[in-house]
Amino acid sequence: MSLELIKSIRSQTGLPLKDIKKAVEEIGSDEQKIIDHLRKQGILKQKSRQDRSTNQGGVFAYTHDNRIGAMIELKCETDFVSRSDIFKELGMDLALHITAFNPKFVSRDQVDQDFINKELEIAREQLVNEGKPEDKIDMILKGKKSKIEGDFSLLSQPFLKDSSKSVENHIASVVQTTGEKIVVSRFVVFHLA
Repeated sequence: MSLELIKSIRSQTGLPLKDIKKAVEEIGSDEQKIIDHLRKQGILKQKSRQDRSTNQGGVFAYTHDNRIGAMIELKCETDFVSRSDIFKELGMDLALHITAFNPKFVSRDQVDQDFINKELEIAREQLVNEGKPEDKIDMILKGKKSKIEGDFSLLSQPFLKDSSKSVENHIASVVQTTGEKIVVSRFVVFHLA
């Protein structure tokens, strides 16, 4: 019985080891046949990643010079993935990213309208002080709203370690590797006052 085979099936399915071992004993070493067998028995039901619950995960923290720091709660589907090196690395990378970029919200849809209005009001005053005409100011502010949402939401920011992709795309690449849904639940940033 191959440990690598069992790990691979576990990472794809999230099933308990006893169910996987039993299927391996019955079917042999063909990974796809084992997964099909588990599905036929009703043990493994195909679920889309969106529908899967994330009950496992971890809390990761990063501090810089003991003056600024961030904590992030990162969730996944199974304890197997939550203990994996790739998941832990993702958590630490995101905590570092949050410390460096200081986002205010997890995603664009969580950006508070009052926050946007305040930022747009500041931008409007700057544009008026620069002598921009009123009709152009309104047009500029429409584009500025989208930029504010992107700049202050973690998932939309360019990823610190690879600015060619967003944080959301980086998380998606880890999801692709682990085969599990991974979600940023929340985060907090601390500054020494």
